[in-house]
Amino acid sequence: MLKKALKLAGIGFLIGIVIGYTIAFLTRIGDPSVTIPVSDKLVELSGSVTAAMILQGLFSGLYGAVCFAAVVFYDIESWPLALATAAHCAVIILVFAVVALFLGWVGSISEILVIAGVQLICFFFIWLIMYAVFKKKVKELNDMQKDFSERK
Repeated sequence: MLKKALKLAGIGFLIGIVIGYTIAFLTRIGDPSVTIPVSDKLVELSGSVTAAMILQGLFSGLYGAVCFAAVVFYDIESWPLALATAAHCAVIILVFAVVALFLGWVGSISEILVIAGVQLICFFFIWLIMYAVFKKKVKELNDMQKDFSERK
């Protein structure tokens, strides 16, 4: 499971960098005076544009890596689907809060709470969909087992 988590983290790191710069670019697109896709807060914090770009890449990658690696919670067979989904959701929300505040994607705790609420709603719907998919698969397996038993 560790090997899978590390592989997923590597993929997530790269995707996180791309998404992070995309978010930064889109949030700055309306300001014609801005030529770099990093927040002013991060530039002030890091002391230079170059350092800000590097930090944004690293932290965006970290967020992506955590999101992808946390998928292994679903592979823990002793955990019910609700627990795996809750753990995955909690990790993503906590890491997002830290990264988003640090990188200047959001400006306040209230914005974090709104985004966390949206993420909770999304995870609830993901859980419902996964529950329905697994329930259907279990029914299909039970039907196959019944058919097999009747043939004997």
